Amino acid sequence: MSEEELMFTMEEVGSAQRDRPQRTITFGDTNASDDEDEDFYMCSITDDLNSPTREVCEYLKSRVHNKQLSNSLPKNAFAHRTKWKRAIEKARSMPDPWAEFHLEEVQKEPCIRYRYNAITSEWAQDTVYIKMSGQPFGRGAMRECYRTKKLSNFSHSNNWKSASNYVAKRYMEPVDRDVYFEDVRLQMEAKLWGEEYNRHRPPKQVDIMQMCAIEMIQRPGKPLFHLEHYIEGKYIKYNSNSGFVRDDNIRLTPQAFSHFSFERSAHQLIVVDIQGVGDIYTDPQIHTSLGTDFGDGNLGVRGMALFFHSHLCNSICKSMGLSAFDLAPQEKSQLDCTNKLLQSAQTVLRGYEEICGSPRVRTSSFNRAPLLLSRLSETSSADDNMSDAESTPYSPDGIGSMDTRSPLGWSISNESNDADHQDSENGGDSGYPSEKRSDGDPADHAERLTDEKWSFYHSSRSHIHRPSCVAVEVDRLNSLVQERKIGKSILGKVHLAMVRYHEAGRFCEKDQPWDEHSAIYHLERAAMCEELEAIVALGQCYLQLPHHILPEIELEDSEENRKKGFSYLLQAAEAGDRPSMILVARALDNGLNLPPSRKQDWKEAIHWYDCALNMTDYDEGGEFDGMQNEPRYLLLAREAEMYQEGGFGLDADPQRAGDLFTEAADAAMEAMKGRLANQYYMKAEEAWALVEE
Repeated sequence: MSEEELMFTMEEVGSAQRDRPQRTITFGDTNASDDEDEDFYMCSITDDLNSPTREVCEYLKSRVHNKQLSNSLPKNAFAHRTKWKRAIEKARSMPDPWAEFHLEEVQKEPCIRYRYNAITSEWAQDTVYIKMSGQPFGRGAMRECYRTKKLSNFSHSNNWKSASNYVAKRYMEPVDRDVYFEDVRLQMEAKLWGEEYNRHRPPKQVDIMQMCAIEMIQRPGKPLFHLEHYIEGKYIKYNSNSGFVRDDNIRLTPQAFSHFSFERSAHQLIVVDIQGVGDIYTDPQIHTSLGTDFGDGNLGVRGMALFFHSHLCNSICKSMGLSAFDLAPQEKSQLDCTNKLLQSAQTVLRGYEEICGSPRVRTSSFNRAPLLLSRLSETSSADDNMSDAESTPYSPDGIGSMDTRSPLGWSISNESNDADHQDSENGGDSGYPSEKRSDGDPADHAERLTDEKWSFYHSSRSHIHRPSCVAVEVDRLNSLVQERKIGKSILGKVHLAMVRYHEAGRFCEKDQPWDEHSAIYHLERAAMCEELEAIVALGQCYLQLPHHILPEIELEDSEENRKKGFSYLLQAAEAGDRPSMILVARALDNGLNLPPSRKQDWKEAIHWYDCALNMTDYDEGGEFDGMQNEPRYLLLAREAEMYQEGGFGLDADPQRAGDLFTEAADAAMEAMKGRLANQYYMKAEEAWALVEE
């Protein structure tokens, strides 16, 4: 397509927007055949001039300038323009779905709008005017929704009939005000992960709705609401934050996006609770490895376990190089029905999806491809992301020169940019610099600003591809030669969470026995990932010792299992687990629980007793040494007896035995064991008597 044809298309788009009410509509079939061009299977038109239609035109125009048109674009201009015209005609013909409610007759209210820039972690605030219905039109589990109209800050008319349609949401039960701002931050962070997913060229792109918080300053108590564009279409919940996956009319993209976020964030988080219209999502949830951010819905590694227990990798996962999460055979058989449903999904791979973490994936806004919703996904604003005389949003590069404090204590940029205001007066409310700028080529300037933002974004977040399979994780941990491996794997913690869910009966029907074999399977995977708790539990389980994880499970008492059990306990002892040190020392001391390949070795037993003694007194959680399961005086006394007797590779040393008995007596006195202390003092005298002889 030539530049002249593109400009003609842009004029048609602008005409269509002037002739229709300003609101968000969706056109194009989100389930359309995948042989259609990716830039046209779905699109949204929002209010003002900041619409994806204009943004796509700007993008294509820049690609013409740079001779970088994607090979995926139609080869003939006729097919290209036909799709544009079809979209424009639909935009013109669609009526306002809320016209019958006459929101223009509602009293206008001023409110303070708070928007979050996830790239720079800054908040911006300005004043906007809305008209909100008095009664909710829908309710969810926690929030209720109100029809709302909002005029753009750049609108020169007061025609509320053509104002944009929004949905205002509030919690039905009282919550802390910070919850509203945390929800906005969550959704804007998730939006960036949608951007990252789109840069890997999936068959269908995703976008997460722009959301902000508004404070009704004229109402009693100044209540807060969430505000986001109203999207027409069928609202579907594809997965939840607790493992639910929609199994009728199953979709591939939502599940692949969640899986992608887990691997691309190096297991630091996963975006779930995917719901919305087509692939425009809203109200997601993020589970993080620590489980401390993003409200009560953040289930941490437990939430990650719930997702992967119900996730079966689909064709998009495989085409993007995502690895399958390790599941037990019994768990895989339970997903057979899901596998059959996946065959009915309509999404077809295009063959040019980028592998997750591919070095070919660019961060430049104009060079990352495909780019359909990326400008809509700019985190600055949804509809008017430039400053005006009455607003105080962040500057185009996301960095302001003056800071105030947000309600949550985060930085709020308070700078008003005169050049951006000039752009708005020239009709350039698209997020791009105006072509009337005098500081060089406008496309280059826009790319420079955007590249700065994405460079900041990538330098401040963990974008490291880390597969979901244990085999690769083991190789990674083995490469940490001089670093501590224990507890360094989030994947191991996810597998351990799977164990706990199995034990609690989360994955079985009511009154049905839980899957012990799958629980052991995940416990072993957690141990392979250097999760200390799993290593200790397996060692105790294989050696028929009491264990707090899966205490009801008893494994066969065999030579092979004893060998495994001792190996696990030795691994835990080397990792610094005091009870395991003592168990290994006692096994080498008395020969019990030793595998056939090992023999009693008092010299090595002394080594592990010393390691346990050198641990701090508070490692076991007891206030005094005597409160520990294996108090110091008992271990010191046993070492003294071994030195006094000698054998199994240890030379007798009465002097050392007497010294250890004395230490044991002192430790017993501190633990209020006076009678036992007197016995140790007497044994010390006996040992020293042997030295004199």
